[in-house]
Amino acid sequence: MRWPAEWRDPALLELLTGTPINCLVSTGEEAPAPAVLEKAKQAGLTFVQAGNSPAVAWTERADAPWDGSQSVLAITDGVWPGVQRRSREEAGPTGAPWIDSNGWMIQLCRALAQNKDIWVAAEPPEDANNLRAAVYQLAVADAEAHGARWVISLDKQWCDGLAKKTPALMDGWKTITAALRFFDAHRDWAAYKPLGALGVVSDFHGPNEFLAGEVLNLSSRRSLPYRIFIKSRAVAASFAGLKAIVYPDEQAPDAALMKKLLDFVNEGGLLMVPANFPAPKGTPLGSDVYGRYDLRQVGKGRIAVAKEESQDPWLIAADAQLLMSHKNDLVRFFNTGTLNCYYTASADGKKSLLQIINYAMRPSNNLVSASFTRRFRAARLWKLEDGTAQPLELFPTEDGGMEVHIPAFNVYAAIELDS
Repeated sequence: MRWPAEWRDPALLELLTGTPINCLVSTGEEAPAPAVLEKAKQAGLTFVQAGNSPAVAWTERADAPWDGSQSVLAITDGVWPGVQRRSREEAGPTGAPWIDSNGWMIQLCRALAQNKDIWVAAEPPEDANNLRAAVYQLAVADAEAHGARWVISLDKQWCDGLAKKTPALMDGWKTITAALRFFDAHRDWAAYKPLGALGVVSDFHGPNEFLAGEVLNLSSRRSLPYRIFIKSRAVAASFAGLKAIVYPDEQAPDAALMKKLLDFVNEGGLLMVPANFPAPKGTPLGSDVYGRYDLRQVGKGRIAVAKEESQDPWLIAADAQLLMSHKNDLVRFFNTGTLNCYYTASADGKKSLLQIINYAMRPSNNLVSASFTRRFRAARLWKLEDGTAQPLELFPTEDGGMEVHIPAFNVYAAIELDS
């Protein structure tokens, strides 16, 4: 938690009693008052001065020391999660609501850093008025669901109100810390591995950083699960279970990676590449339905070569889902609205987990459901506001999978599935 500079009374540390908060962070030049630091030390709390700790790197994502000695990367250019308000002129009369989320970035950071812990340092908006507890719950869930920690940062109203023990804000603080306890109780979920029939192979660096990152971001927005492959390590990685791979980088892969990608195609996979990719000619299959790709059959699979040098990441994500075919979706959402999902599984594959975040922070008026290509024995629903899980009925689908109907929830829900 970022300790507010104006909190100089050690008694305010009592707000942390019984919570999972175990580290105080100072992001300014001035450290907390000595009396605060002394009482924090007695309580077993760690103190970190941003930019002055050998164990924690405070850094923007583009400059992060992925292979450095630090055990924690605190990414400072995270966004404040939520539904972005846009004018009708910007969004269009039927435009989908734009969601700001750190989920895709956290997945990328975890892939790049491998065994480091990821913190997201996202501050509340400066022009915020009367932030509800649910807004802070959302910041917690957006980070925790994807395997990171949000560095808790309160706006001035909350800092002043909690210091004065304002009843409404004290109740709200209990709601926020209950969300922290929920994810602390389910810490094993963070070790689950991402599931997805789509793979994205890139170095996510330099000229490739924006396009490759936005493909991840916009695939998440389409509720299209994916797996990330860092280009330098992709040859040693397994493509098992993938139906399609997007390779968005300007530079051609080296010989070893090229062979691996073409082997994937020859065995029946789909490979989507930019216009300058040195793809084998194969057997021409014409264009895709929107005319954005030249399709070629190579072995048992297909290569889709972009016709235009400049590509729109939203269209790449959309075309990947269409070219791969919805029949290969591991999970499909209906009436998603302002929901994003993250689909993972335990290392032994016996448990799957669909985490769902509602960025509007209010229940949907429509029936939300999710269908899976796999069969499961049982399903349980966890809500952030509930301490126990409730069983969910599984309905068989015509294609041999299962479907669940998701009860209304405010901020976050998770569906545990037993194979």
